[in-house]
Amino acid sequence: MPFDVIDQYSSFVENNFIKSNKEQIRVLKNMSLVWQNYKKAGIFSNSNKKEGIYIFGKVGTGKTFLSNLFYQNSKVGKKIHFNNLMIQIHDVIKSSSNKETAIENYVKDIGNKFKILFIDEMHIFNIVDALIIKKIFFFFKKYKIFLLITSNFQPDDLYKNGLQRNDFLPFIDLIKNNYSIIDIHISTDYRRQTLNQSKTYFTPINKETSEEFYKLFNRFIDETHLTSVKIKSKSREIVFDKCSANILLTEFNKICDDYLSHEDYINIAKKFKLIFLKNVPELNDQNKDSCRRFISLIDMLYENNCSIVILASKPISNLSTVKSLNAEFKRTASRLYEMTIVKPD
Repeated sequence: MPFDVIDQYSSFVENNFIKSNKEQIRVLKNMSLVWQNYKKAGIFSNSNKKEGIYIFGKVGTGKTFLSNLFYQNSKVGKKIHFNNLMIQIHDVIKSSSNKETAIENYVKDIGNKFKILFIDEMHIFNIVDALIIKKIFFFFKKYKIFLLITSNFQPDDLYKNGLQRNDFLPFIDLIKNNYSIIDIHISTDYRRQTLNQSKTYFTPINKETSEEFYKLFNRFIDETHLTSVKIKSKSREIVFDKCSANILLTEFNKICDDYLSHEDYINIAKKFKLIFLKNVPELNDQNKDSCRRFISLIDMLYENNCSIVILASKPISNLSTVKSLNAEFKRTASRLYEMTIVKPD
């Protein structure tokens, strides 16, 4: 299975889709080398063989882009966002009387179909996921599934300062001992550089910006033709009143103050490709839960290639002051800089 990721990267550069970056090329070469060594080792014992790749670095450095290049050339892999992985794991656990057997069967099924699993944006926020992830990765190792993981966090910073973190430390050791750890050293946020000149993030909230927001909305939709749409998940039904085809107009308090889950946001992202989100307040410790849901919303919209137009109280750089979510919101801010571009159909 020949890997021509460097050739494909060079093709993107030649066609002016991206700018050549020595650090990204270095990472691509390391990724290919680790995979080739893994394949050559085969069934033979090899203490130097790595069972996966863990790439970490700041937001906007191209981790997902490089992973996608590798994925598109592998032809034997499955790609999944970390949030989706955990949703699927929780679903199989709920449907089984034996948690460990359910997790093992889930991983075994992946191993029967794919040689590589690509896990994008790994992060651990809560103790439940922290304890489950240890079991998942034990079975990844058992069934010899090669993993390519991207994260904004170096392994030692995963679930940092979390409850019962000592119980999580063996998982970090597993990653450090069995995976090739690659730090991508790029200071530039390439997502932010790609920001189109079209203004699709309006701030502050006043008469002028509201008029601009609705003027852009009316370029896409005649308000007299809006309809209601129901989004169904396993446990609820969410009704949005202002929709047209794959376009949604909604308020922050409707989509982030209510108790919506990752699954709800996935369903929203699958249904709508352009979202007009208005009245986004300053995110602080008083509305921290809403901030967390906003982070999840943006993750799911980004993963599903959606566009978003926002009317907010503050610029992206000053939108959140929640210190405990600072690292997570840096990713969100970077994605917002990229996503506030209205893409043509």
